[in-house]
Amino acid sequence: MELAFISVCFGFLVVGVWYWAFLHLNRRRALRVLNWIEGAIITHGQVSGVDWISPSHFRARLRLSGTAFRQPFLEARLAPREMPVRWAAWHWRHCQETLTFEANLNCPPQRNIEIIRTRWLGPLRRCTQYSTALPTLAVASLYLSTQPEWEPEISNPMTTVKSTREFEFLEVSFCSHAPHFSVTFSLRETLKHESGELAIFDSLRELAESSPTSRT
Repeated sequence: MELAFISVCFGFLVVGVWYWAFLHLNRRRALRVLNWIEGAIITHGQVSGVDWISPSHFRARLRLSGTAFRQPFLEARLAPREMPVRWAAWHWRHCQETLTFEANLNCPPQRNIEIIRTRWLGPLRRCTQYSTALPTLAVASLYLSTQPEWEPEISNPMTTVKSTREFEFLEVSFCSHAPHFSVTFSLRETLKHESGELAIFDSLRELAESSPTSRT
């Protein structure tokens, strides 16, 4: 009985130490992301506030110059390192840390369009027991759209997404209801660049303007 009590106490101690250690780590990473966001929008506006949804999930409200976006914000989803079970499930599902920009447009789209970007890896040839060479892998981009047919009205956003090389756009969507415009991209790939190095809002504005359904 005493041994079981000691084991339970030790387990709680380990979980507590894990939680506080990785909570501190996630906070530091979140501050790094916030600093990146502030540097990225320094010529366009500023961060007006931060809402913490969880230790690994926060939303930064933005105040941007111009009238291209209304009620804009950036939402960061980090790996839930502070919770061991959630972190294990997060890895098992092959999730990744993301940054999502959402805003309303002056002219709401009349039709919902969602473009999802992913990558498939496949071997081009097999390795035989007589070959020591590694298999060659091909990298290809697959674009999935909620439109049942390839219609002319989605050609512009598709072309814009494909031509964007600076960011790993994972999902681009236009909705008739708020938020009208949403873009999700890889946080890891984004943080590889200095915040002032990429014209992030130029790319976002170009994507928003590529929606023919938002024009009147």
